[in-house]
Amino acid sequence: MNASAFSPPGTTDVGRRGLGVAVLCMFLNLVDGFDLLIISFVLPNLPTNSNDPGDPLNFASTTEKGYIVSFALVGMAVGAIGLARLADRYGRRLIALVGIVVNCVGLVLSALSPNAEFMMGARFITGVGIGMISVVIVVAAQESTAPKYRNLATGLVMIGYPLGSVLAALSTNAITSAFGSNWKALFFLGAGLAAVAFVAAFVGLPESVKAAERRFESAAGPELAASEKAPSLLSKKLLAITLLLCVGYMTVSGVFNFAAGLTPDFVKTAIAAGFDANLSKEALASATSAARHTGQNVGLWLSLGCLIGAITLATLGLVVNAVRLTWVFCSIAVVAMLGFANAFPAPGHAPTVWLYVFAVALGVGIFGGISSYSALVPLAYPPLARAKGYGAMLGVGRLGAIIAPLISVYLVTEIGAQRLYNYTNLVLVISLACAVGVVFVMRRRGGDPVSAVQRAHAEQLDVKV
Repeated sequence: MNASAFSPPGTTDVGRRGLGVAVLCMFLNLVDGFDLLIISFVLPNLPTNSNDPGDPLNFASTTEKGYIVSFALVGMAVGAIGLARLADRYGRRLIALVGIVVNCVGLVLSALSPNAEFMMGARFITGVGIGMISVVIVVAAQESTAPKYRNLATGLVMIGYPLGSVLAALSTNAITSAFGSNWKALFFLGAGLAAVAFVAAFVGLPESVKAAERRFESAAGPELAASEKAPSLLSKKLLAITLLLCVGYMTVSGVFNFAAGLTPDFVKTAIAAGFDANLSKEALASATSAARHTGQNVGLWLSLGCLIGAITLATLGLVVNAVRLTWVFCSIAVVAMLGFANAFPAPGHAPTVWLYVFAVALGVGIFGGISSYSALVPLAYPPLARAKGYGAMLGVGRLGAIIAPLISVYLVTEIGAQRLYNYTNLVLVISLACAVGVVFVMRRRGGDPVSAVQRAHAEQLDVKV
C-alpha cells in the first residue's frame, strides 16, 4: 500500500506556512530573551548606598544578585520539565498562551519589587512562563516546517532570543540616558511586549500537528500506530542521545546564562574596584556611571555575537547538518572564552578592544551551540516525544544555568573575574565533548530503519530521508 495515501491532513499547507510560523515563534522568543536577560541590565542599575557590593543598605548584595538571576532559571526548569510537556497532551498553542500570561504577571511583580527577596519570587514566576513558552515555540516551528527546512526554522526561532537581549541592552541605554537608573521601566516594557506577544500568538499560532498525526496513524493501521507511540527517553535506543543532549545543553547553557547574566555587572565591579577612595562624591558617581555603561556595552556586544550565532545556524543549517554544526560552535566558544578571560579589564582600567572582539566571538560560540543542540531534537526523537525530549533537555539544562550564577558570585570574590572565566572554560570543554559524542551516536544510528510514519511524511513533502 502506498504510504503517502495516509498523509496527515494539511501536510502540503504545513510546508507552505511553516516558515511563517517560525517567524511568529521568533518574535515570541524575542520577548522571552528580553524578559529573561533584562535582569543582566537591571542589576547594575539597582539602587546602591555605596560602592561596596556587600553594603546592607544596597538593594541587593553580590550574592543576592546571583540568586535573583538563578531564581528565574529555577522557574524555567519547572516550566520546561513540569508544565511544557503538557503540550504533547493539550497542544502547543494553549500551553504557549498560558506561559505568556504567567510571564507577564512575573514581569509586573518584578517591577513592583520592594526588595531583593520579593524580586527573587517574581523572577521565579517569570521563569516558569518562559520555560513553558520556550519549549513550545521551538517544537511548534520544527513541526510546522518541511524536514529539509527544519534547521532554518530552528535558527529563525533562536534568532529571536539574542534579538531580545540586544533590545534589552538598547532599551537600557535609552532609558538610563533619558531617565537615569529607572530599572522599573525596563520590567514594565517587558510586560508590554508580553501583552503584544499574547495577541500575536492567539491570532497566529496554529494548533499542534499532534492531533493530525494521530489521526494519520489510526488510518494507517494499528501496527503503524503502535510503532509510533511515544517511547521513554531512557529507553535503550534513546538513552545515550538523551544523556548527551542533556549534559551538553546543560553545560553550554550554564555558561551562556553566567556570561550573559553577570558579565555587565562583573565588568562594572572590576573597573570600580580600582577607583581612588579619596574621590569626591560627585567624581565617584560619575566614574561609577561610566563603569556601568562600559559593562552594559560589553553585554551588548556579547548579545550581538549571540545574534550572529543564531543567524549562522539558520543559514548554514540549510546545507550543513546540525550534528556537524554543534561541535563547531562549541569549539568556537572554547577558544573565545580563553581570549575573553585574558582580555578582562584590570581594576580601574577600561577594557581594550579585544574584550569586545572576544565578547562577540563568545556570543557566536555559546549561543550557536545552544541553537544547534536545539536543532538536534527532531533528528533525535520521534514526533510524539519531541516536546517531552526538548523539555527534558531544556529543563535539565537549567540545572547548569541555575548553578552557574550561584557559584560565580561566590568564586568571583575569591579568585577574581579573570580566573573565573578561565575556569568556566572547562565547562565548555565538557559541552564540546558531548557534541562530539552526539556525532558518533547519530552515525551509529544512521543505519536504523526510518519509521513508516516518517517515510510517509517525507514522501508527501518530497524530501529525502
